[in-house]
Amino acid sequence: MKFLPFLNPAAGSPAVRNPGRPAVIVPTQAIDADELTAECAAAAATGIVDAVEWRIDPLLVVASGPAQGGVRTSVHSLAEAPLRLLPSALTAGLPILLTVRTGFEGGQVEITEDDYAEVVRELIAGVADVEADAGTAAGTGPTGTAASGVPGSASRGVPVAVDVEIDRAASGSLIASAREAGVPVVASHHNFESTDSPERLLKTFAAMGEAGADVAKVAMMPQAPADVLRLLEATAAADASLPVPVLGISMGSLGRTSRIMGADFGSCATFAQIGQASAPGQIEASVLAEILDRVGPRCG
Repeated sequence: MKFLPFLNPAAGSPAVRNPGRPAVIVPTQAIDADELTAECAAAAATGIVDAVEWRIDPLLVVASGPAQGGVRTSVHSLAEAPLRLLPSALTAGLPILLTVRTGFEGGQVEITEDDYAEVVRELIAGVADVEADAGTAAGTGPTGTAASGVPGSASRGVPVAVDVEIDRAASGSLIASAREAGVPVVASHHNFESTDSPERLLKTFAAMGEAGADVAKVAMMPQAPADVLRLLEATAAADASLPVPVLGISMGSLGRTSRIMGADFGSCATFAQIGQASAPGQIEASVLAEILDRVGPRCG
Protein backbone atom coordinates (compact mmCIF):
# COMPACT_ATOMS: atom_id res chain seq x y z
CA MET A 1 0.00 0.00 0.00
CA LYS A 2 1.42 3.35 -1.01
CA PHE A 3 1.14 6.42 1.21
CA LEU A 4 -1.55 9.05 0.62
CA PRO A 5 0.67 11.87 -0.68
CA PHE A 6 -1.07 14.93 0.72
CA LEU A 7 -1.09 13.87 4.37
CA ASN A 8 0.85 16.06 6.74
CA PRO A 9 3.49 14.01 8.62
CA ALA A 10 4.31 16.93 10.92
CA ALA A 11 0.71 16.92 12.18
CA GLY A 12 1.07 13.39 13.54
CA SER A 13 -1.45 11.75 11.22
CA PRO A 14 -2.60 8.36 12.56
CA ALA A 15 -1.87 6.82 9.16
CA VAL A 16 1.66 8.21 9.34
CA ARG A 17 2.16 6.85 12.85
CA ASN A 18 0.81 3.41 11.96
CA PRO A 19 2.30 2.05 8.72
CA GLY A 20 -0.14 -0.31 7.02
CA ARG A 21 -3.20 1.55 8.31
CA PRO A 22 -5.14 3.30 5.55
CA ALA A 23 -5.73 7.01 5.94
CA VAL A 24 -9.20 7.82 7.25
CA ILE A 25 -10.95 10.62 5.35
CA VAL A 26 -14.26 12.09 6.52
CA PRO A 27 -16.57 14.36 4.52
CA THR A 28 -18.11 17.69 5.30
CA GLN A 29 -20.75 19.38 3.18
CA ALA A 30 -20.67 22.63 5.13
CA ILE A 31 -21.92 25.78 3.41
CA ASP A 32 -20.83 28.52 5.83
CA ALA A 33 -17.72 29.44 7.80
CA ASP A 34 -19.01 28.53 11.26
CA GLU A 35 -20.27 25.11 10.17
CA LEU A 36 -17.07 24.40 8.24
CA THR A 37 -14.83 25.40 11.13
CA ALA A 38 -16.84 23.33 13.60
CA GLU A 39 -16.97 20.18 11.47
CA CYS A 40 -13.26 20.25 10.62
CA ALA A 41 -12.44 20.87 14.29
CA ALA A 42 -14.65 17.95 15.32
CA ALA A 43 -12.83 15.70 12.86
CA ALA A 44 -9.43 16.80 14.16
CA ALA A 45 -10.52 16.37 17.79
CA THR A 46 -11.17 12.67 17.29
CA GLY A 47 -7.46 12.01 16.84
CA ILE A 48 -8.33 9.29 14.33
CA VAL A 49 -9.04 11.29 11.16
CA ASP A 50 -6.24 11.97 8.67
CA ALA A 51 -7.96 14.31 6.20
CA VAL A 52 -11.28 16.00 5.43
CA GLU A 53 -13.03 15.88 2.08
CA TRP A 54 -14.95 19.11 1.66
CA ARG A 55 -17.78 18.41 -0.75
CA ILE A 56 -18.43 21.88 -2.12
CA ASP A 57 -21.32 21.04 -4.45
CA PRO A 58 -23.95 22.00 -1.80
CA LEU A 59 -22.18 25.34 -1.45
CA LEU A 60 -22.20 25.82 -5.22
CA VAL A 61 -25.97 25.23 -5.21
CA VAL A 62 -26.35 28.03 -2.66
CA ALA A 63 -23.86 30.28 -4.45
CA SER A 64 -25.63 29.88 -7.80
CA GLY A 65 -28.99 30.94 -6.34
CA PRO A 66 -31.94 31.92 -8.55
CA ALA A 67 -31.14 33.74 -11.75
CA GLN A 68 -31.53 37.48 -11.37
CA GLY A 69 -33.29 38.98 -14.37
CA GLY A 70 -32.41 35.87 -16.36
CA VAL A 71 -28.66 36.34 -15.71
CA ARG A 72 -26.99 33.26 -14.26
CA THR A 73 -24.25 33.34 -11.65
CA SER A 74 -20.79 33.54 -13.19
CA VAL A 75 -18.43 30.60 -12.94
CA HIS A 76 -15.94 32.88 -11.21
CA SER A 77 -18.48 33.62 -8.48
CA LEU A 78 -19.12 29.89 -8.01
CA ALA A 79 -15.43 29.15 -7.48
CA GLU A 80 -14.98 32.23 -5.32
CA ALA A 81 -17.43 30.96 -2.69
CA PRO A 82 -15.41 27.91 -1.53
CA LEU A 83 -12.09 29.72 -1.90
CA ARG A 84 -13.36 32.45 0.40
CA LEU A 85 -14.27 29.84 3.04
CA LEU A 86 -11.16 27.67 2.60
CA PRO A 87 -9.25 29.33 5.49
CA SER A 88 -12.04 28.20 7.82
CA ALA A 89 -11.48 24.60 6.73
CA LEU A 90 -7.74 24.88 7.31
CA THR A 91 -7.94 26.11 10.92
CA ALA A 92 -8.22 22.55 12.27
CA GLY A 93 -4.89 21.60 10.71
CA LEU A 94 -6.15 18.60 8.73
CA PRO A 95 -5.39 18.23 5.01
CA ILE A 96 -8.36 19.19 2.85
CA LEU A 97 -9.60 17.52 -0.34
CA LEU A 98 -11.81 19.88 -2.37
CA THR A 99 -14.44 17.96 -4.32
CA VAL A 100 -17.24 18.94 -6.72
CA ARG A 101 -19.84 16.26 -7.45
CA THR A 102 -22.66 16.68 -9.94
CA GLY A 103 -25.80 14.57 -10.14
CA PHE A 104 -24.48 11.53 -12.02
CA GLU A 105 -21.55 11.34 -9.58
CA GLY A 106 -23.87 11.35 -6.56
CA GLY A 107 -23.62 15.11 -6.01
CA GLN A 108 -26.05 17.99 -5.67
CA VAL A 109 -25.06 20.66 -8.17
CA GLU A 110 -25.99 20.63 -11.85
CA ILE A 111 -23.53 22.55 -13.98
CA THR A 112 -22.38 22.14 -17.55
CA GLU A 113 -19.25 20.29 -18.59
CA ASP A 114 -17.54 23.60 -19.40
CA ASP A 115 -18.58 25.17 -16.11
CA TYR A 116 -17.29 22.17 -14.16
CA ALA A 117 -13.91 22.54 -15.85
CA GLU A 118 -13.75 26.26 -15.16
CA VAL A 119 -14.77 25.89 -11.52
CA VAL A 120 -12.11 23.23 -10.91
CA ARG A 121 -9.52 25.26 -12.82
CA GLU A 122 -10.22 28.30 -10.61
CA LEU A 123 -10.08 26.12 -7.51
CA ILE A 124 -6.64 24.89 -8.54
CA ALA A 125 -5.41 28.44 -9.11
CA GLY A 126 -6.89 29.60 -5.80
CA VAL A 127 -5.35 26.73 -3.84
CA ALA A 128 -1.98 27.42 -5.48
CA ASP A 129 -2.23 31.05 -4.34
CA VAL A 130 -2.97 29.95 -0.77
CA GLU A 131 0.00 27.59 -0.84
CA ALA A 132 2.28 30.26 -2.27
CA ASP A 133 1.21 32.73 0.42
CA ALA A 134 1.89 30.13 3.11
CA GLY A 135 5.28 29.35 1.62
CA THR A 136 6.26 33.03 1.51
CA ALA A 137 5.18 33.46 5.12
CA ALA A 138 7.32 30.48 6.11
CA GLY A 139 10.33 31.90 4.32
CA THR A 140 10.26 29.43 1.46
CA GLY A 141 10.30 32.00 -1.30
CA PRO A 142 7.71 33.51 -3.61
CA THR A 143 6.97 30.25 -5.39
CA GLY A 144 6.04 28.52 -2.15
CA THR A 145 8.43 25.64 -2.79
CA ALA A 146 9.44 24.08 0.50
CA ALA A 147 13.03 23.34 1.45
CA SER A 148 12.35 19.72 0.52
CA GLY A 149 11.31 20.87 -2.94
CA VAL A 150 8.01 18.97 -2.57
CA PRO A 151 4.90 21.04 -3.40
CA GLY A 152 2.28 20.95 -0.69
CA SER A 153 4.67 19.84 2.04
CA ALA A 154 4.03 20.64 5.69
CA SER A 155 6.32 23.70 5.78
CA ARG A 156 3.91 25.45 3.42
CA GLY A 157 0.97 25.04 5.78
CA VAL A 158 -1.90 22.59 5.66
CA PRO A 159 -1.98 20.61 2.38
CA VAL A 160 -4.96 21.08 0.07
CA ALA A 161 -5.76 18.68 -2.80
CA VAL A 162 -8.38 18.86 -5.54
CA ASP A 163 -10.55 16.04 -6.90
CA VAL A 164 -10.88 15.70 -10.69
CA GLU A 165 -13.42 13.29 -12.18
CA ILE A 166 -11.45 11.44 -14.84
CA ASP A 167 -14.44 11.00 -17.16
CA ARG A 168 -14.73 14.75 -17.67
CA ALA A 169 -13.66 15.97 -21.09
CA ALA A 170 -11.18 18.41 -19.58
CA SER A 171 -9.74 16.04 -16.95
CA GLY A 172 -6.35 15.76 -18.65
CA SER A 173 -5.83 19.50 -18.89
CA LEU A 174 -7.11 20.03 -15.34
CA ILE A 175 -4.66 17.50 -13.91
CA ALA A 176 -1.87 19.07 -15.96
CA SER A 177 -2.78 22.51 -14.59
CA ALA A 178 -2.74 21.17 -11.05
CA ARG A 179 0.66 19.56 -11.51
CA GLU A 180 2.05 22.79 -12.92
CA ALA A 181 0.65 24.68 -9.91
CA GLY A 182 1.94 22.12 -7.41
CA VAL A 183 -1.56 21.17 -6.24
CA PRO A 184 -2.11 17.45 -5.48
CA VAL A 185 -4.90 15.77 -7.46
CA VAL A 186 -7.13 12.83 -6.61
CA ALA A 187 -8.50 11.51 -9.92
CA SER A 188 -11.84 9.77 -9.40
CA HIS A 189 -14.35 7.65 -11.28
CA HIS A 190 -17.83 6.72 -10.01
CA ASN A 191 -20.48 4.21 -11.00
CA PHE A 192 -23.61 4.47 -8.83
CA GLU A 193 -25.48 1.80 -10.78
CA SER A 194 -23.16 -1.19 -10.92
CA THR A 195 -19.52 -2.32 -10.90
CA ASP A 196 -17.35 -1.90 -13.97
CA SER A 197 -15.74 -4.91 -15.61
CA PRO A 198 -12.23 -5.84 -14.45
CA GLU A 199 -10.85 -4.64 -17.77
CA ARG A 200 -12.50 -1.25 -17.49
CA LEU A 201 -11.48 -0.82 -13.85
CA LEU A 202 -7.83 -1.49 -14.69
CA LYS A 203 -8.03 0.75 -17.75
CA THR A 204 -9.49 3.55 -15.63
CA PHE A 205 -6.82 3.23 -12.94
CA ALA A 206 -4.13 3.28 -15.63
CA ALA A 207 -5.61 6.33 -17.33
CA MET A 208 -5.51 8.22 -14.03
CA GLY A 209 -1.87 7.37 -13.53
CA GLU A 210 -0.97 8.29 -17.09
CA ALA A 211 -2.77 11.63 -16.72
CA GLY A 212 -0.50 12.53 -13.80
CA ALA A 213 -2.88 12.16 -10.85
CA ASP A 214 -1.33 11.85 -7.40
CA VAL A 215 -4.01 9.36 -6.30
CA ALA A 216 -6.23 7.12 -8.46
CA LYS A 217 -9.68 6.47 -6.96
CA VAL A 218 -12.67 4.44 -8.14
CA ALA A 219 -16.02 3.98 -6.37
CA MET A 220 -18.48 1.32 -7.55
CA MET A 221 -21.98 0.20 -6.52
CA PRO A 222 -22.10 -3.59 -6.05
CA GLN A 223 -25.15 -5.64 -6.88
CA ALA A 224 -23.72 -8.93 -5.57
CA PRO A 225 -20.79 -10.02 -3.35
CA ALA A 226 -18.83 -10.96 -6.47
CA ASP A 227 -18.84 -7.29 -7.48
CA VAL A 228 -17.00 -6.37 -4.28
CA LEU A 229 -14.41 -9.05 -4.98
CA ARG A 230 -13.97 -7.74 -8.52
CA LEU A 231 -13.36 -4.22 -7.21
CA LEU A 232 -10.82 -5.42 -4.65
CA GLU A 233 -8.98 -7.57 -7.19
CA ALA A 234 -8.72 -4.65 -9.60
CA THR A 235 -7.50 -2.38 -6.81
CA ALA A 236 -4.79 -4.86 -5.87
CA ALA A 237 -3.71 -5.23 -9.50
CA ALA A 238 -3.59 -1.45 -9.95
CA ASP A 239 -1.60 -1.00 -6.74
CA ALA A 240 0.93 -3.54 -8.00
CA SER A 241 1.29 -1.98 -11.44
CA LEU A 242 0.96 1.79 -10.91
CA PRO A 243 3.52 4.14 -9.35
CA VAL A 244 0.78 6.24 -7.68
CA PRO A 245 -1.39 5.32 -4.67
CA VAL A 246 -4.78 3.81 -5.49
CA LEU A 247 -8.10 3.82 -3.69
CA GLY A 248 -10.88 1.35 -4.44
CA ILE A 249 -14.31 1.62 -2.84
CA SER A 250 -17.35 -0.60 -3.12
CA MET A 251 -20.31 1.43 -1.89
CA GLY A 252 -23.44 0.58 0.06
CA SER A 253 -23.85 -1.94 2.88
CA LEU A 254 -22.71 -4.73 0.57
CA GLY A 255 -19.39 -2.98 0.00
CA ARG A 256 -18.43 -2.44 3.64
CA THR A 257 -15.60 -4.98 3.34
CA SER A 258 -13.78 -2.61 0.99
CA ARG A 259 -13.96 0.18 3.56
CA ILE A 260 -12.59 -2.01 6.35
CA MET A 261 -10.09 -4.28 4.58
CA GLY A 262 -9.30 -2.18 1.53
CA ALA A 263 -5.73 -1.59 2.65
CA ASP A 264 -5.02 -5.31 2.34
CA PHE A 265 -5.81 -4.90 -1.36
CA GLY A 266 -3.72 -1.76 -1.83
CA SER A 267 -6.11 1.08 -0.96
CA CYS A 268 -4.20 3.98 0.55
CA ALA A 269 -7.28 5.42 2.30
CA THR A 270 -10.86 4.79 3.33
CA PHE A 271 -13.80 7.14 3.71
CA ALA A 272 -15.78 7.25 6.96
CA GLN A 273 -18.37 9.62 8.39
CA ILE A 274 -18.87 11.86 11.39
CA GLY A 275 -22.56 12.63 11.32
CA GLN A 276 -23.71 13.05 7.71
CA ALA A 277 -22.40 10.60 5.12
CA SER A 278 -21.44 11.73 1.63
CA ALA A 279 -21.78 8.32 -0.05
CA PRO A 280 -23.73 5.12 0.61
CA GLY A 281 -22.18 2.71 3.10
CA GLN A 282 -19.79 5.00 4.96
CA ILE A 283 -19.07 3.76 8.48
CA GLU A 284 -18.91 6.01 11.54
CA ALA A 285 -15.28 7.12 11.87
CA SER A 286 -14.87 6.10 15.52
CA VAL A 287 -16.20 2.60 14.78
CA LEU A 288 -14.04 2.20 11.68
CA ALA A 289 -10.91 3.41 13.47
CA GLU A 290 -11.49 0.91 16.29
CA ILE A 291 -11.86 -1.91 13.78
CA LEU A 292 -8.68 -0.85 11.95
CA ASP A 293 -6.77 -0.67 15.23
CA ARG A 294 -8.00 -4.09 16.30
CA VAL A 295 -7.17 -5.69 12.97
CA GLY A 296 -3.78 -3.98 13.01
CA PRO A 297 -1.24 -3.62 10.18
CA ARG A 298 -1.29 -6.34 7.60
CA CYS A 299 1.48 -8.90 7.76
CA GLY A 300 4.03 -9.66 5.10
